[in-house]
Amino acid sequence: MNKKAEAIKNRKDIEKIEQYLKLHNKRDYVIWVLGMNSGLRVSDIVGLNVSDVVNKTHITIVEKKTQKLKSFYINDKLKRVLKDFTKGKKT
Repeated sequence: MNKKAEAIKNRKDIEKIEQYLKLHNKRDYVIWVLGMNSGLRVSDIVGLNVSDVVNKTHITIVEKKTQKLKSFYINDKLKRVLKDFTKGKKT
């Protein structure tokens, strides 16, 4: 079976998904925001630890699929979401 997922291109659909996740599943909301702001695959996102994101300006990882080093800036929205999610968690 060789099915590919279609990209969500409609801005309103993206906003609806984001709002749903924000209200119903905090962890998945963080994964969504990280993916939308970084371009990381879910397999790379779920491998992140609190210490990888707390008090950082950039996130640097080795991508699982390509084995390439990737570094990206943590923008203001992502900082807020990560700060809220990691509050009280051990680094």
